[in-house]
Amino acid sequence: MNSARRAKRIAAVVIIGCTALLSCRTNESPPPAVRTPAATQSAAAKPVQLQTVDKAGYDAAIAKLGGKVVLVDFWATWCEPCVEQLPHTLALGKKLGERGLAVVTVSCDEPTESDRIATFLTSKNAGGATNLVSQFGGSPRTMEEFDISTGAVPFYKLYDRSGRLRQTFGIVPTATKQFTAADIEEAVDKLLAE
Repeated sequence: MNSARRAKRIAAVVIIGCTALLSCRTNESPPPAVRTPAATQSAAAKPVQLQTVDKAGYDAAIAKLGGKVVLVDFWATWCEPCVEQLPHTLALGKKLGERGLAVVTVSCDEPTESDRIATFLTSKNAGGATNLVSQFGGSPRTMEEFDISTGAVPFYKLYDRSGRLRQTFGIVPTATKQFTAADIEEAVDKLLAE
């Protein structure tokens, strides 16, 4: 990707992220966990279950995956780069699951949109992942609570088998080189080999 195209893409992500952060509603109560209706699931897909979480709920979900390398993908349906990259995260989970990789997705959409989020995840065959929704939606509080240091999505966290955070990947508008899907896969491979 040439520099001008990369700069435009980064600018678009920052603008989209900022717009979403400014327009979010944070005073709504989160809905309970929902399950996608069976009619919207393909015959081969596992059911997609969503759980609305705060930081404590997120930490509990990561702890349940102890003994595995865990790749967490913070994303949103309104974020074009997120939508483009989420299938890679899910495919990586399927490809490396037998070696001990677990994938967690955390939607930064509004929790009141759980049905739409679940439908989207079902269309991406995300039933094998742990699928969470931030109770704070796309607000700045999500960025603070989940320590998304770049303040934008997509953002990735990579935990080792002991549950220790080992690496993060996020778009940094001022960086001369952004992370790639290959960078994430290489980091996952290294942890799986430990």
